[in-house]
Amino acid sequence: MQTPSDGWDSLGPHPIRFEPPDLVLCRPTGVVTADDVRAGLAYLEKASKQVGHGVYYIADLTKLTNYAPSMAVQGFKSFQAGTLRASAMFGANLYQRAVFDMILRATRLLGLEIGRIPIESFPDEASARAWIDELRRKD
Repeated sequence: MQTPSDGWDSLGPHPIRFEPPDLVLCRPTGVVTADDVRAGLAYLEKASKQVGHGVYYIADLTKLTNYAPSMAVQGFKSFQAGTLRASAMFGANLYQRAVFDMILRATRLLGLEIGRIPIESFPDEASARAWIDELRRKD
């Protein structure tokens, strides 16, 4: 997947990049809107099509300030099966982890495709990457 020379694309204020062979890293900054979620899903769909299979996704939430649970569930309704193999996040505060858990439960209760993939929260980037590497070895 082609990216700018510094490796980072932008979804509004949110840096995002593809890392070969099959990882997308995003660093949401400030507020995440429903449009941001849709743009992020489109980026993941494009990356997965270019590599020929689902990608792994890591979100660095250290600079995230706000998001509405309802916009996440709405955005995830358009999630395409096969786009994502797994998702990891790190840097979330206690409130963000609680909201994340609520959103994940809602996606599973609603039977949304994104609720069927492995999604975990980690204390740091190294732990998130180690989990992704372990999932790759199992595939």
